Amino acid sequence: MAHISGSVSLETLHLPGPDPPIAFVHGGLGSLWNPYPQLYQLREEQALLTYALAGNGRSSRRPEQSIEGHVGDLRALIEHYDLGRPIVHGHSYGTAIAIEYAKKHPCRGLVLHGGGDHDLTPAWEKPLMRTFMALRLYRVFPRNVLMRALARWAACHEETSGALIDDFLRSNPMARRRSAWETVTKAFWGYDGRRDIGRVEAPALVIHGPADRIVPMEVARETARRLPNGAFHSIERAGHAATAERPAEYNRLLRLFVEVARGKQSLATVFNTSR
Repeated sequence: MAHISGSVSLETLHLPGPDPPIAFVHGGLGSLWNPYPQLYQLREEQALLTYALAGNGRSSRRPEQSIEGHVGDLRALIEHYDLGRPIVHGHSYGTAIAIEYAKKHPCRGLVLHGGGDHDLTPAWEKPLMRTFMALRLYRVFPRNVLMRALARWAACHEETSGALIDDFLRSNPMARRRSAWETVTKAFWGYDGRRDIGRVEAPALVIHGPADRIVPMEVARETARRLPNGAFHSIERAGHAATAERPAEYNRLLRLFVEVARGKQSLATVFNTSR
C-alpha cells in the first residue's frame, strides 16, 4: 500500500527498472493486475507501476469521486515512487485519467487502449450497472459470470479462447465493493476531454481492437487525430483487452513506443502514420 494523502492509500505494485517508467491505469471495475501480461514480460526491461484506483481492490475510497481526484492520486503516486516523467498507459475508462494527467503534467509518452477522449460508455452499461447497484447484485451474483458473458459478447474477438478469458478473470475478478461501481458511475460517465486535448504535448499511441464493442474504433481513431503528436494502431483479432488477447503483439508495440519516448525513433516513422 502507498499512503499518498491524508485520506487515500492505494494498493500498488512497483517494479524498479530502467527509464522511462510505465504507469498503468486500469479501467472501470478493474484491478492493478489488468496488465499482468505486460508486467510479466516487461518487468526486467522497464520500471513498472500499476495500482488499484481509489475505491477499487484494497485501495481506500476517495472522499469524492472525480476524474480530477484520480489524476491527483496518480500524480501523488508518481511522486511517491520518484518516477519523474513516466509513460502513462490508460485502459478503457483509465484512458480518461491518462489523458487528463498528460494535459496537466509532463510525461514521456501516453498510451491509450480500449478508450479515448469521449463516448466511453456504451448504451447498455448505465441500465445494467444501475440495476446491479440498486439490487446489490454485485454481492450475490456468481463470481465472474457477468464478466465472462460481457467478455464473450462485447469485449473479445470471437477467436479468443474461453481459457484465456477465464485466466484474465481469475487475475481480475468482478469487484464486490460498492465503491468500485461508484467509481464508474460518479467519475467516468459523461467524460468528454476533446475540448482541450491539444494541451497534450507528449507522443501518444492509441491502440484499439476491431472486435471492441464497448468503445467504437472510430472514437480511438478520432482521439489519435486530435492528439498533437498522436498515432493510431489496430491490433487484429482483438477487442477491448488486446493486452491479454494478443500480448505478444501488444508488448511489441509498447517496446517500439519506449524507443519513441526515449527519442531514438520518430512516432510517425515507427508506426507508419500519416496525419
